[in-house]
Amino acid sequence: MRRFDLLPKIERGAFLYLVLFLLCFALAGCAGEKTSGPRNPEYENLKIVVEGDLEEPREITVGEMRALPRKELNASLTRTTGLLEEFKAAGPTVKDVLEYLGIDYQDYKGIGFTGRDNYYCLVTPEIMAERELILAITIDGDSELPEELQPARLCVQGEHGPYWVKMVDRIVLYEEIPEKDITSVWVFKNLAEGIEPYPYEYYGSKDDAIELAQIFSRFDNVDSKAFFTMKSADGFKKNEAINMVSQRYYIKVTGEDAPVNMAPNIKLGMNVAHIAWFSTNGDAAIFPEEIVQLTGEQQAGAQKGISLQAILEEVGLFDLEEKQFEVIGTDGNSVKVSGQELNKGLLLINADGTYPVIWQEGAGHKSVDNLLRIRSI
Repeated sequence: MRRFDLLPKIERGAFLYLVLFLLCFALAGCAGEKTSGPRNPEYENLKIVVEGDLEEPREITVGEMRALPRKELNASLTRTTGLLEEFKAAGPTVKDVLEYLGIDYQDYKGIGFTGRDNYYCLVTPEIMAERELILAITIDGDSELPEELQPARLCVQGEHGPYWVKMVDRIVLYEEIPEKDITSVWVFKNLAEGIEPYPYEYYGSKDDAIELAQIFSRFDNVDSKAFFTMKSADGFKKNEAINMVSQRYYIKVTGEDAPVNMAPNIKLGMNVAHIAWFSTNGDAAIFPEEIVQLTGEQQAGAQKGISLQAILEEVGLFDLEEKQFEVIGTDGNSVKVSGQELNKGLLLINADGTYPVIWQEGAGHKSVDNLLRIRSI
């Protein structure tokens, strides 16, 4: 007689129940990740280097990340083209990766992520505090990412596509993010006057683009350690390291989605479309037709325009009442005003491509035919 038959019926039932339970548990544990035989050692040994404000760089492999606590995410992101992308992602948090390497996540004010294609994105303190950053090494149950995503993909639920960096192979830690001190706000079109546009070909379309390095050469001072910030007309903001945008980086000024940032490592949907303004450490440039979506307009008699005060506050100037400003036209003529008077000045958007500044009745200032910049003095 078989040993199983010697068990009492109750025990046999319990035994079968236990076997079925363990089998289901095992199957459930494997359901989230598709595996077929041993893992690919080439993929498991791919490394992510962590550097920046550290005594020396450190690194972690995909295999080491797989041994860390795993977060699962029903990922959903919107590309800047409007395309919605959804997938299931799993992997360790950036916080756990840094902790594994003996690094305290809380010690840093910003984290830069770079892909193998040199695409870069800076995650600011606000996003670090509000979002959970996950390095996905499993997508839709596949234990090995496709080559165009390896070694890992950054997932930042709640943020637009440009933050979801693919092929992350380098993480840069910043103990401090240099403070911006904007002293000049330029009208981009007039600032770029005389710069020969570059015919930039992008996904079958060839449009005029202005090289950012040539724009920087016209600014008063560009700190290479500072950050380059862009904000779109719909409110999306993206930061990059200035040294990442100083070469072969363009602002496309004609064609679809213009003004929009362009570079060889920026894929479609990872751009900032309809840029309203951008800034370095000390200068900002605006696109009036786009920034008006953020500031709104004010009435001055029969005309509508954008408040100069609203423009300066939008790009990051504050405590305006305590400062003096010079409103300078492309012809060299200028008007000196106090910060308290800026709310009486309006920037107009003319059909002929000029941007005059007019003043509300009683301000006592002459108009400016075509604004070049507003400078703090």
